Amino acid sequence: MRGRVKELLDAIYKLAPKDRKVKIMNVCGSHEHTITVSGMRALMPKNVELVPGPGCPVCVCSESDIINAINLSRRSDTILVTYGDMLRVPTKIGSIRSNGGNYRMVSAPHEVLKIAKENPDKNVVFFSIGFETTTAPTAALIEMGLPKNVYILTSQKLTPEIMEVLVKDSEVGVDAFVAPGHVSAIVGANAWRVFPEKYGIPTVVAGFEPENLLLAILKILVQLKEKRAELENVYRGVVKPEGNRRAQELMYKYFKKATVNWRGIGRIPESGLELKDEYSHIDAKKVFSLPEIEEEKVPGCICDRIVLGKAYPKDCKLFGTACTPSRPKGPCMVSAEGACNIWYKYRKHL
Repeated sequence: MRGRVKELLDAIYKLAPKDRKVKIMNVCGSHEHTITVSGMRALMPKNVELVPGPGCPVCVCSESDIINAINLSRRSDTILVTYGDMLRVPTKIGSIRSNGGNYRMVSAPHEVLKIAKENPDKNVVFFSIGFETTTAPTAALIEMGLPKNVYILTSQKLTPEIMEVLVKDSEVGVDAFVAPGHVSAIVGANAWRVFPEKYGIPTVVAGFEPENLLLAILKILVQLKEKRAELENVYRGVVKPEGNRRAQELMYKYFKKATVNWRGIGRIPESGLELKDEYSHIDAKKVFSLPEIEEEKVPGCICDRIVLGKAYPKDCKLFGTACTPSRPKGPCMVSAEGACNIWYKYRKHL
């Protein structure tokens, strides 16, 4: 393994451009974790910049959705169910955990069924957040048949759509993408063809081992050297060109594309998924008439710029002082997949 890593690094150094910076963005919290923990960023040639993008679903979940979840948890007739990281995300009225509401933490959607069975006299609202990798299990949950007391509060985002936003933003200046492995397993490698074919941006699907990520970076540098832009997949054991078609069928059986709000970024057309109209009877937003709440930015927090690849965590004045994992001010510090959380925990590796 070590010999292979050295071989890849030597090849990367030979191919790194001498006259300009190359900005390679990963769009996956697990990729950022591997890059940071392994010290990969520090091993790169000075002209190769590894940039974390919007790969943390908790970080981009809208404040409006979280506040609505908090208010639902305050109802005496309701139990809010969601993933652990969501409980601590700060909003203008605090977090889910700090509000004294009735909530449960789960690690997978199917656990909702047990909670509903044990509490037949309560409304059980599953706050479903994330990208395609969590949307598919939520769709599978609905496919299983929901008890009458279960509702879904959705805050699902689509990865290719936010990547297109980044491409069109001149301030970001992305030269290449390392496409997320987990999402690619659902949507397929072909989902990323738009970037090399339409925008001329090399894109490589990668797994999560340092060696695999280094191989992806090397493939990108080869393409840039040869002045070409193609889609490549170095995670072929897991990611197929067409992806998981059954998961895709389930997703679009119950969900439709919609304009949704990304925290700190704003509303982006067709960038998220909401329940189709025929499933409005399980849609918590409609059943409980939940309003759209105006977002309030945390003074000094630049999480919006960090998730867009316009700044690093260390550029934030709150990072590591007023904002830490135990006292998070912004969503990027809350989640284990958030760039600020990763950089703080593993700052010795930077």
